[in-house]
Amino acid sequence: MSPEPTSALQLIRQARIDLAALLADPLAADNFVAAVSNIVQLIQSACQQSVEVSLATILLEIETPYPIRHAVDVAIVAEISLINLGRTELERGSILAAALTMNLGMHALEAILAEQDGPLTSEQRAQMQAHPLIGRDQLRMLGVSDIQWLDCVEQHHEAPDGSGYPRKLKGSEITFDARLLGLADRYCAMLANRSYRRRHLADAAMFTSLNSGAGSLDQKLAQLFLSTLGLYPPGSIVHLLNGETAVVVKRGKLDSTPLVLALFDAKDNLLSHPVLRNTADFDLSVINLLDSRIIAGQLPMVNIWGEAAQA
Repeated sequence: MSPEPTSALQLIRQARIDLAALLADPLAADNFVAAVSNIVQLIQSACQQSVEVSLATILLEIETPYPIRHAVDVAIVAEISLINLGRTELERGSILAAALTMNLGMHALEAILAEQDGPLTSEQRAQMQAHPLIGRDQLRMLGVSDIQWLDCVEQHHEAPDGSGYPRKLKGSEITFDARLLGLADRYCAMLANRSYRRRHLADAAMFTSLNSGAGSLDQKLAQLFLSTLGLYPPGSIVHLLNGETAVVVKRGKLDSTPLVLALFDAKDNLLSHPVLRNTADFDLSVINLLDSRIIAGQLPMVNIWGEAAQA
């Protein structure tokens, strides 16, 4: 028997394993709602232990198949955003459950699209636009009666200007929680590299998710999202003005001034002892982002965040 997960990294990895098994055959679960709740608790425990490690898994733990990784990534972003809003653990749980199951209605298609070359076919696009309703109905069949959970799944692709789907709802017809979930969905999807969509770096993913496809996103939600993640979330790889390459360890006082751990010197030589830098210092300021995959899987996260990232 495997030991119980204890570190934030172990908890996130376990959440992914459990979600993959659950979504592979939802009808096999003795109690689907309880199974989702257990995964929610794993994610909440991870975020409670370390927000930084939990967010860093989005950029650095990329081996899990996209559909599962994406659902857990969105749940992490939603959890941390909702904590910043002052929501209770119980209130947050419904939205996290929705994040984990929002694509249940297209689970098989999502796996195909992650590997597909070329654009969606007309049939695939029709199935994609129907998946919120299909997912809601499947969840009801599986015993979900939580209206907040069901509404978030049904509405997470709606947009305030009525350009979304499946019902083309407008404005206040869409719940705030569904809009938050939809924003987290777009942001995390942009960070992933898929065959039909090029991966965005974190700052571009932030600007794009806030300014496109949102249908006049309200300022409260935009500010919440930016203050939760910043332009350079933990796990981002950045190039500094002094020539060093570093990994973002945690948020700084400003969105653009994270605390970083310098890993390579100006000649791209690995530093024998990584150095903590504060990018609020002009000489150490961030000049651009690099693809996090250059260290993903190469440098143990425990070397950056300590016990909370124990594998």
